[in-house]
Amino acid sequence: MTEVDNQELAAAGEQFFSEESRKALAEASRLLAERLQAHTEALLAMTGDEEQTSLYEQNAALEELVEGWNDAVFEHTGTAPLLLDDEVEEDDDEEPEEQDQVISVVSRFDLRVVDLDTLLEAGRAAQERHPAELDETGEREPVESAEQAIYEISREVGEAWFELPGVDLVAGARAYVVPEYPFEPLEADADDVLSELSAPNGAITHAETWA
Repeated sequence: MTEVDNQELAAAGEQFFSEESRKALAEASRLLAERLQAHTEALLAMTGDEEQTSLYEQNAALEELVEGWNDAVFEHTGTAPLLLDDEVEEDDDEEPEEQDQVISVVSRFDLRVVDLDTLLEAGRAAQERHPAELDETGEREPVESAEQAIYEISREVGEAWFELPGVDLVAGARAYVVPEYPFEPLEADADDVLSELSAPNGAITHAETWA
């Protein structure tokens, strides 16, 4: 036996097998023995005509003392002689809650502007037909950039990547993902939108690419 082993045994001896834990275990054993005898006598005297609440009360009183005795043994020896079921194990036996089916669709399209004037004209026309919300000044944001024009056209017709005036599709990709739980849903109002556009962990069921 090494010096380290001796030190560990000495530390264990100081933590357990104290005079205080010995007295506590003796008292817990005495109470349990008395309760067990009284419990047995009460059960033997029952005929089946009694109220069930009386039986439940007897069982609960015994259970409490058994748990106390088990704790006293652990405090004295560091071991638990009775493997009592805890609430966590009971929860494991319950049927898992049914989870909602979620499909995440993640896409990206890279576009090349080849005719900015044509694109801006189409974007302004789309904004006129489907005006966006007014800004703080009470006016609509003017369509003066390719991004704004594409935004206005997409608001009107949806994903128009293949039909944008003055724009060529460089590449596109879309993936359909069944997320793995625990699943963190998309936060539409997140400050960092780009981080929210990444695909969640899960199984890709379908994928499309364009070039």
